[in-house]
Amino acid sequence: MSDDYLWDGSGPEDKDVARLQALLAPLAYTEVKPRRSLRRWWLSGALVAAAAIAAVALWPRASRCDGEGFRFTGVGGAVACGSRELASGVLPVGTTLDTQEHTAELAIAEIGTAQLGAHTRVRLDRTGAERHQLYLERGTMHAKVKAPPRLFSVTTPSTEVTDLGCEYAIAVDEDGRGTIHVQAGKVELDMQGGIVVAPAGTHAAIHSGRRPGYPVADGTDPVFEAAVADYERGVSGALDRMLAAATASDAITLINLVIIEPGRVEVLRRLGEITLAPDGITVDLATRDAATRSLWREAVVNTQVQIDNMLHP
Repeated sequence: MSDDYLWDGSGPEDKDVARLQALLAPLAYTEVKPRRSLRRWWLSGALVAAAAIAAVALWPRASRCDGEGFRFTGVGGAVACGSRELASGVLPVGTTLDTQEHTAELAIAEIGTAQLGAHTRVRLDRTGAERHQLYLERGTMHAKVKAPPRLFSVTTPSTEVTDLGCEYAIAVDEDGRGTIHVQAGKVELDMQGGIVVAPAGTHAAIHSGRRPGYPVADGTDPVFEAAVADYERGVSGALDRMLAAATASDAITLINLVIIEPGRVEVLRRLGEITLAPDGITVDLATRDAATRSLWREAVVNTQVQIDNMLHP
């Protein structure tokens, strides 16, 4: 009898072998492929789990408002740090603090404090041994700092205020317009065309578009101050009115104007008439040389600070 059927299924069927095949058929190996829906569910679940783990690991400091940054305390109620309402906490780098209808006290690292008025929004952009920097989006801030010059600065939509070791109050609206009042020391205002220096006992307008606002001495003649405001708005004839009304106390305004607009020779001449230039400096030399104008401004700024120190010891 041939055994071909046993090996390859050819030849006459062997009844015993066929019967045995029928009995063992349910146990035969069959390749099982994973169901696509199950595999797709597993893959989606894995991706969701991975995203959740990453979100926890990378959860921004902004949502926690703790750790490193500027300490803050709400006054009168909770304030918004990032997306959280807190009575106190730490403002991390890159996070915004909104006082809403309350006020707040903000520690400027270890070098000073800032009082924030109602409806004020500030963002901490940088803090470190070399620089501390806030962005004042809108609202009011009274800052008092004791530190080396240029360690702390405040940027607004229209200017950057660099602290030279001082105390000042600043207010800006959402369009970047506002005012600054320097109460001690001096600040630099980075405006279009150069740097304006505002010392203690002066105040200045902050205009949108980084247009310069020139410091005016507190208590100056209202006629002079009105002429300055008109000049900054581009009113015709305002400069002539400024120069006619200027006195020695207005030197800080004139010297900053010629720093930003060096072609205004008539302003330098009037400055030379109302105040003494430092030794070795003449109007003609200052007209030609930017460094000489800067030295003249430094002398005027220092004089203004000394006057304010005597008035407010």
